[in-house]
Amino acid sequence: MRQLDQERLLGAYRTTRYVIRPHGSTDGVEQVLRVGRLHPALDAALAARGHREWAFMTAWNPGSRPRGKDENQRAQERLVSQLIAGGWVVAPAIGEAEDGSWSEQSLFVPGLPRAEAERFGRAHGQVAVLVGRTGGPAELLLCGNEAPPAAP
Repeated sequence: MRQLDQERLLGAYRTTRYVIRPHGSTDGVEQVLRVGRLHPALDAALAARGHREWAFMTAWNPGSRPRGKDENQRAQERLVSQLIAGGWVVAPAIGEAEDGSWSEQSLFVPGLPRAEAERFGRAHGQVAVLVGRTGGPAELLLCGNEAPPAAP
């Protein structure tokens, strides 16, 4: 991937709104996460449940290549099944562009360690996942899957 394309893609990830739908792990309130920012309300909800780490991920559009809705939904169902089989709680979420031009169904996984988040992201072809620890900023974690070069 050309450096400019990668920088553009990572820039899009950095401006994305990572929205956790109301769920028991978030005290029943919607939480909006942003790369590089602290999220004290989420930290408090997670700490009350004994969680110190979390991940926000999807199986949609591996390698940042658009796929059809049905294919994306099947991939997402596989990811949900794998997480649940591993004993993880999953909360519904959505990643959306600031301007609303695109969105992807996503998952919030309280307690999921960075290494596991990277493993799941890599297994599902993701370029990056969002991770965090209580008291720290949300950060992009690259999964080792490159996005395709932009069309000429």
